[in-house]
Amino acid sequence: MKAQTYSQEVVNLHTHSFYCGHGSGQIREYAQAAVEHGLKVLGFTEHCPVPDSRWARTRMDYEQMPLYEQDIRDARQNNPITVLTAYECDYLPQYQSYYEELKAKTDYLICSIHDLSFDMDREYSVFWNTLTKEDLALYTDLYCKALQSGLFLFGAHPDVFAYNYHVWDDEAKACSKAIIECAASSGVALEINSNGMRKRKVKTAQGERYAYPILPFWQLASEYPVTVVTNSDAHKPSEIWAGLDKVVSFSQEAGITLADYTLQNGVVSLGT
Repeated sequence: MKAQTYSQEVVNLHTHSFYCGHGSGQIREYAQAAVEHGLKVLGFTEHCPVPDSRWARTRMDYEQMPLYEQDIRDARQNNPITVLTAYECDYLPQYQSYYEELKAKTDYLICSIHDLSFDMDREYSVFWNTLTKEDLALYTDLYCKALQSGLFLFGAHPDVFAYNYHVWDDEAKACSKAIIECAASSGVALEINSNGMRKRKVKTAQGERYAYPILPFWQLASEYPVTVVTNSDAHKPSEIWAGLDKVVSFSQEAGITLADYTLQNGVVSLGT
C-alpha cells in the first residue's frame, strides 16, 4: 500500500472510552464522532492494565483487554476512516517484556507517567497530590526511562507535572530539559495535549495558565530537534478533536512546528 501522509488536523491518536473508568462512551461512538468531525485516522489508547493489577483504580480490568480490542475491530467494519488499536502505558522497567509483547500485537503504544508510587497498594497520582521537588525528580527519571525503552510512538503530556507543580523554577526547568533532551536523543515524539486546556486553569504568581500544556516547557522544546504531535486525549465522544485551534495557536506561540503522520500498511510513523 502506498504511504499516506496526514496533517495533525485529521488525526487523533490519543483516545479513551468508558473502559478506563473515568471516561464515558462506547468505542463505536468515538469512531462515529471522528467520522462526523472529518478525521482520517483515529487511534484508541486506553490506559493499559498490567497482569498484577497495579493502578487498578484508573484502568480497565486485565481480563477486559480482549473485549476492548474486539470493540475496536468491530468499529473498523464499514468505516471510511482508519481505526487503530493502541494503549497508553505507564512505564516501570519490570513491565518492559509485557509491553514488548503488547506492542507486537497492536498498532502502536504511547507512554505517560501518572503515578509516582512503587507500592502495589498505593497510587500517588500526579493529579491527586501536590508535587515536591523530589517527586519531580522521580517523574523525570521514569519518563526518560520510558522514552529510552524503544516501545513508544510518542510520550503523552510530558509536562503534566505542571498540573500540581505550579512554579517554573530551576527544578521544573531541569526536569523539562532532561525529558526534551531524552526525547530528542531517543527519536521519540512528545505530545502537546489539549486535555489540559479543558481542565480548570491554574493560578500562579505570574497569573492564570493552563493546567498543561505550559508555555515554558514548549518554548524550551523549540530549541531542540524533537518531533512534536498533538492530540485531544478524549474521554468522551464530543472531545474527539476538541481544542485543536487552541493547540495550533499555542504551538505557534511556543515556536513549535507540529509533525505530520505517515501511515503505510497499518504502520504509523512521524515526520516534519
